[in-house]
Amino acid sequence: MLIFMLACSAPNDKDSSADDTGSETVDPNAYLEGTAPLAEVSGGDCPTIDGGGDVELVSNGKDRTVKLILPEGGSAGKPVVFVWYPLGGTASYMINALSLREYADTVDAVVVVPTASGDLAYEWAFVSAAEGNDDLVLFDDMRTCLYEQLDIDLGRVSAMGFSAGALWTSYLGVHRGDTLSTILPFSGGTGSGVTYATPAAPFPALLPFGGASDLYGGGVIDFQQTTTNFATDLTADGHFVVTCNHEGGHTIPPEGRDMMDLWLTAHTFGEASPFANGDLSELPDYCSVFTAPG
Repeated sequence: MLIFMLACSAPNDKDSSADDTGSETVDPNAYLEGTAPLAEVSGGDCPTIDGGGDVELVSNGKDRTVKLILPEGGSAGKPVVFVWYPLGGTASYMINALSLREYADTVDAVVVVPTASGDLAYEWAFVSAAEGNDDLVLFDDMRTCLYEQLDIDLGRVSAMGFSAGALWTSYLGVHRGDTLSTILPFSGGTGSGVTYATPAAPFPALLPFGGASDLYGGGVIDFQQTTTNFATDLTADGHFVVTCNHEGGHTIPPEGRDMMDLWLTAHTFGEASPFANGDLSELPDYCSVFTAPG
């Protein structure tokens, strides 16, 4: 059973914009049509990553570490899943708790688990402006390096996270919608630290939450409300959204890994979700296509 009790601290809302740092193109033809250009690597050069494992790089002037899991079948043409841990977590914790080494082989995907910079109260920079955002730059750097060295499929780059990692996943969707095929934030959303702005491109989103008791800080963050906020705004902007109220409070539910297996690598940038026909029978029965209230 997967039950995560790590939560995220209560940030203050801070206005941010979907206008991101200017990224220069490495090669205007070296990315999938419709997706964002590959960014120049902020540290100048990519680290050697073809063997996977612990990757150390200088990103936006800071030393960063990423754990990289490669599937048994190699990386060429494979999807990529970025995984973001909650407050107080670690990359190793997330790998073990979600059996991500097994997951990489099961779905035949490259899995990227960054380590937070260590200088933020909430692990990830979801309360920061996009301009100069260290974690956005890290994402951009890794996307470029993964493509240049591992020949990953840029049309199938997705993100998931829990709690603080889910708020960051939601932020990433807002600010990097033109790089993501889909997102899966467990207890994420907008309106409490993450300011919504229309993403640069539509993507399907699976948004699980734990009902009325999915709270942090005595209700300072109500994840049922933040999830509803996010789902409402995404739907209004033309995104296909499925919400899943597992009623388990602030946790990843026991079905969480199954949801990852089914959803993340099933989507391709610019293509309709395979679940858009309304058949959610493979997902838990508490999941439904979101329709805005009223």
